[in-house]
Amino acid sequence: MNPAHGDTATLHSPIKTLALSAVGVWGRVVVVGRIVLGAVASFLWLSAAHADIIVERIEIQNAPPVLLLKGQFTQSDDPQALAREAAASGAKIVTFDSGGGNVVSAIAYGRLIRSLGLSTFQLRSGECASACALAFVGGAMRQAEPGAIGVHQSSFSPESTIGSHEAVAAVQAMTAEIMNYLIEMDVDPKLLQLSLSISSDDMRYLTASEMRQYRVTAGSPGELPASAEVNKTQPPVIPETSRAPASESKTTPPVAQSNEQKALEFLTAYHDAWSRENSTALRFMETAYGSAVEFYGKTVTKADVIEEKRAFALRWPVRVYNVKPNSERVSCSNTCRVDGVVDWYAKRAAGDRASSGSAEFSLMWDPATSKIVSETGKVIETDKGASQPIRLISQWYQDNSTCRGSIGDSPERTAACSRREALTPKLEAVGWCYGREGEYGYQMDWHVCGTPATPSTDVATTMKAINAPKARDYPSQGRMIGKTILPDFKGRDREFNTFRTRIRNGMSEGPNFAGHFSVIQIGCGTGCSGVIVGDNKTGRPSRFPRGGEANMYLDLAYQLNSRLLAAQWLDYDTDRCFIEFFDYDRTSWKVLSKFDIGTTEACYRDIQDNLQ
Repeated sequence: MNPAHGDTATLHSPIKTLALSAVGVWGRVVVVGRIVLGAVASFLWLSAAHADIIVERIEIQNAPPVLLLKGQFTQSDDPQALAREAAASGAKIVTFDSGGGNVVSAIAYGRLIRSLGLSTFQLRSGECASACALAFVGGAMRQAEPGAIGVHQSSFSPESTIGSHEAVAAVQAMTAEIMNYLIEMDVDPKLLQLSLSISSDDMRYLTASEMRQYRVTAGSPGELPASAEVNKTQPPVIPETSRAPASESKTTPPVAQSNEQKALEFLTAYHDAWSRENSTALRFMETAYGSAVEFYGKTVTKADVIEEKRAFALRWPVRVYNVKPNSERVSCSNTCRVDGVVDWYAKRAAGDRASSGSAEFSLMWDPATSKIVSETGKVIETDKGASQPIRLISQWYQDNSTCRGSIGDSPERTAACSRREALTPKLEAVGWCYGREGEYGYQMDWHVCGTPATPSTDVATTMKAINAPKARDYPSQGRMIGKTILPDFKGRDREFNTFRTRIRNGMSEGPNFAGHFSVIQIGCGTGCSGVIVGDNKTGRPSRFPRGGEANMYLDLAYQLNSRLLAAQWLDYDTDRCFIEFFDYDRTSWKVLSKFDIGTTEACYRDIQDNLQ
């Protein structure tokens, strides 16, 4: 039996175990939870399994208790009961055993948790599903178990009798309310967008990286007790008699930066400096570290750190480091912890040897001295055989798309434009340039500075020289008649169950290839994707023979009225970009031809552009 649906004693045992660790050794323990975000109206409910919310104490020896919120969120709940229990017990941590319920009630609990400066954690052995997630993200610090957070769509309460027009209006209004709440709690509102894309009878489980990306989890475990105390402090009230006269306040004084903002500015300056030539980079490092540093698990002197940085800089004198957008997380008390993911590209002084990849980093920064007191991290991905700053160029294109493709001066667009402008000189400093004299915007791309011909020209010449198959020569064998049949994920097609939501959504949109097939491309990481092809007549899915890490940056071209499919992909090992043409005869893929169209740069362009 899942302990979440068992008795209180069953649930308390694992929670007690974790709670003891949580209040005793937060610096070494990561605590977690299983969360499902959903509900988009005050009368919308997601899977709910218990009675109204009750507050229980989980007693911890030699430490304040942990408070357990148990039951279903309802309109009749009294959040102040939690406030009274926290005041009486001195508790600083809240956990949950709830299947969800009323959104308005869950948000009220979340706001109360934040106002009290309480932190939240969750175990998979407990339950915090659907609307409960809104209460969970109210925590000043939040920890959750990797892979335990699931999101899916909401559904109406079975007792609801609301009409369709009223339902639409209510859903729109509450969606806006939830998004505002998530922003208020510093959670990425895209989490709501993700939840609404998952069927209510399906579930999408987030990785630890995704939880950090959406900021469902936040803060340093080691700082939970301190942060709770800080957050409970109310700003002082200024008496009317002490306020300056109106005539003396003609200008608004500048708002002082928070330590969190200062920490993020330092992070940017750190990676910008490390991307400069060696003398400038090492000069910055000399000022960046304290006299003693916890460096990758060992306490060393500043001189030891600088010596290691100098040795690395001499081996890899050409470097670009840039933090992935929206991966940064910062939390401050006496010191600030800054976590995130950085993409890098580096080259040796002699020869063609290069290194490219992504790494997680974690810094402890002292705002009083502006010094790093702790540093650690780990490589999470490397690009085998990479000779170009693929990840950095990908970042630039993503920001460029947002900057050029958005309307108005939204914060997202402004941030993307700023990131693009900051990354451009970094790439230029390591010998990469965007566009050439005389090119128009659609022709411009990144290339090694000084190369005379554009990749697009090379590709165009190549495509004219080859006898590429034409879609009209491979007509589809019949058109779709009737409704789409979806796969049997519990039986015949259970091997595709992992991707059931993406497949269902793709096939539900109708055929897009060879008369009655749906081509569905599914990402598996940066530059990595796979392809499922669903037969809308029979409901049977099958796999396309290209994709994954062997065929990076996979891009497809196909038509509804033709069984010809073109696939463009990159071979990292040889630094070559290929276009292959396939004929799909309803049961197998026949390779018609394969063409080498250039280096990696050719794969930066859309296949449609290269085929023109």
